[in-house]
Amino acid sequence: MTSHLSWERVINNDMDRLEFGACHVNLAWRRHRSSKAKFLGLRSAFVDSPHRLPILLQEVGANVNARNYPERGQAVFAAVWSARGDWAILCDATHAALVPKTALEGIPQTNRKDEAIVKELRALMETTPENLRCMLDAAFLERFTD
Repeated sequence: MTSHLSWERVINNDMDRLEFGACHVNLAWRRHRSSKAKFLGLRSAFVDSPHRLPILLQEVGANVNARNYPERGQAVFAAVWSARGDWAILCDATHAALVPKTALEGIPQTNRKDEAIVKELRALMETTPENLRCMLDAAFLERFTD
């Protein structure tokens, strides 16, 4: 299922409005539906935006949306993907994994806690081949700073 995926095929396009999904402790899966709420390119999603994934996942309370919606709880997973590609980048607080976007697009949005969704996302991260997984750190972020 992941044999066709490659980090080399993941290219930043600052005009691409990326799909976004997040799994929180108290809110299993939510997506940005509004076009204006979507990240404009990978650089925005990982480096430039005040709502970027590393802040959402790694800095408890640092993301303004997390502060405005404390009932969601801490974000456990977050992902971005392009409508034009077949890939998605699924992240937890420490790792990023390149996964098929279809694995995320099929997750139903829910406004409640759902351990089955958390398990599904955790399994997706854990079963991703090593060459498609990396640390969510400065070296990973450098891919999107050019």
